Amino acid sequence: MSETNEQKPPRRKGITSLTLQWIAEKLRRTTKIKEELSNGTYQVDSSKVAKAIVTNNHGDSARE
Repeated sequence: MSETNEQKPPRRKGITSLTLQWIAEKLRRTTKIKEELSNGTYQVDSSKVAKAIVTNNHGDSARE
């Protein structure tokens, strides 16, 4: 390899690569949760549930 190739900054990942990584991680988490549910070992994080109830998808406080 020439010296100029070694000095180049790392190539940025394209949107397709990032999307595929996101999908793969989502599938891994879903599979893990399904396995825990079927085994009876799934534990709910009550603080996350409470926060989801209080806020909507946009992070705004829930309206009464």
